[in-house]
Amino acid sequence: MLPNYLHDSGFFDKTGRTDWASMEAYKDKENGELLGPQQSFEVEYAQDIMQQQSNSLDCGMYVAAFAEYLSNEISIPSISFRSAYLRNRYATLLWKYGMDKFKA
Repeated sequence: MLPNYLHDSGFFDKTGRTDWASMEAYKDKENGELLGPQQSFEVEYAQDIMQQQSNSLDCGMYVAAFAEYLSNEISIPSISFRSAYLRNRYATLLWKYGMDKFKA
């Protein structure tokens, strides 16, 4: 449903920078000034990255892996996705975190 909404709303057609200062949602309703500290950020449109197969249930692994790549500023590879490896890796990291919390 979400991909249909994004397609129908023209989200994928927008590749230009967003002018946050001109959006009503970011303005004070009384005086029309920009709300709070303005912190702009770059939006990058990733192309030619690995895609989840339509019959796969690995969406959580994709989200976790992409979040890790982006937060560590690592480029997202275009190679095949190794969900079994990532599932074991994340399970190990969570287990270690739990053991560290237990010992503390």
